[in-house]
Amino acid sequence: MHRYDIVNEAVVGSPPERVWDALIAEFQGARQWWVPANTFRTTAGSPDRRGGTVEVTVHPKGVDKGGPKLKFIARTRIAEPGRLLVADYVGGGFSGVSTYTLNPLGDGRTRLAMHFLADPQGPVRTLAKLADVGQEHLKATQAAFVRLDALLRGAPAGAPPVELQVRTDDGALLAVTSHTPATTAPGTPTVVLSHGWGAGRPVWDAVVRRLVGQGFPVVTYDQRGHGASSTGSAPFTVERAGRDLAAVVEVVRGAGLIVVGHSGGGFGALSYAVADAADVEGRLRGLVLLGTAAHDQYVGDGEARMMGNPVFSWALRRGPIGRGMLRHTMGAVVTPADLETNRRLFAATPRKVREAAFRASKGMDLRAGLASVTVPAVVFSGGGDKVVKPALGEAIAAAMPRARYELLPHVGHMLPLEVPTVVARAVAELHTPAYEMR
Repeated sequence: MHRYDIVNEAVVGSPPERVWDALIAEFQGARQWWVPANTFRTTAGSPDRRGGTVEVTVHPKGVDKGGPKLKFIARTRIAEPGRLLVADYVGGGFSGVSTYTLNPLGDGRTRLAMHFLADPQGPVRTLAKLADVGQEHLKATQAAFVRLDALLRGAPAGAPPVELQVRTDDGALLAVTSHTPATTAPGTPTVVLSHGWGAGRPVWDAVVRRLVGQGFPVVTYDQRGHGASSTGSAPFTVERAGRDLAAVVEVVRGAGLIVVGHSGGGFGALSYAVADAADVEGRLRGLVLLGTAAHDQYVGDGEARMMGNPVFSWALRRGPIGRGMLRHTMGAVVTPADLETNRRLFAATPRKVREAAFRASKGMDLRAGLASVTVPAVVFSGGGDKVVKPALGEAIAAAMPRARYELLPHVGHMLPLEVPTVVARAVAELHTPAYEMR
């Protein structure tokens, strides 16, 4: 198993031949779209020919900003113009391979993917103990793909995120962020992401980057009492979470919506869907449900009480202790940065809100209404989920007329952090015009 096994994907609004030409030009030193993070210099042959060698320089602080630079050598092993480029890392900071695939989408656009499969070497191995090198690679590559799309379209590289507030009928102010891609194809749905209890908008960051890179407008929001959202006057219930989601959906404009709900956010999404199935049918293109349940998910009075315990909250705020306390919520393969993100968000949730949220699912049973939810749905469970039993996710899919279920081995409960590429692919799958349940 390699230390880094990372896939970046984006939809680029140009045909594969143009994307290929831009990719090769960048490797030859064009410095047009992978800066400021990476620069390239061809040192032998040509990168679009077998044996072509490229020196890659990573600039952690940006080009011409000083600081350490990481260098490694990539040698082309397979080059199929307009379709596939495979390069081996043969010297410097990494050993391994990168694979670029370009798939035509039939409408003049290209799905571009980079698979980075590598192990750090030398000084980079030491650096990897101090910083999340893989996460930095993922962010820099996704940003580069967005710039590539903008370059080839002659368009700006996307608007900055817009912050707004949505007021609910009980006076809560929900903090909402709207993310707009550089370009969006006609008919592309807006994606609304609803996080679980004890999390917040940042839990979706990796998913947002992938979706925006593929041309999807994305809306994230903090559940009531979480992050920058206030609590309102009503008690924290699953039904209330569904109504909060409905309030966010009400202000979102777009060509249909896809709602993605994780854990407690999934409870709310299902509550929203069953409360007014006819209205949902008109508004939603589909549902993606992650590590969630429709029934039998109460943790018990003791654990709910612990969520509000001040000593428990004190321990969560201590980095190593808090990460250890929450380690069971994640799967076998997880990055230190994702562990810390999970701890930071959980610790930042006010303890009384945390307790109320964990009590909210007591007695929850939405199964009777699931048969009326006829929008397409994809339901994922982690095979190593110790928070929500996978069988509960499978039961959701079995009860919904147009749902499919997938169990992800070795994945835990925090799917937005652990498998963001899988989540983004499910959204793209629901957007496929001829989508049929498998």
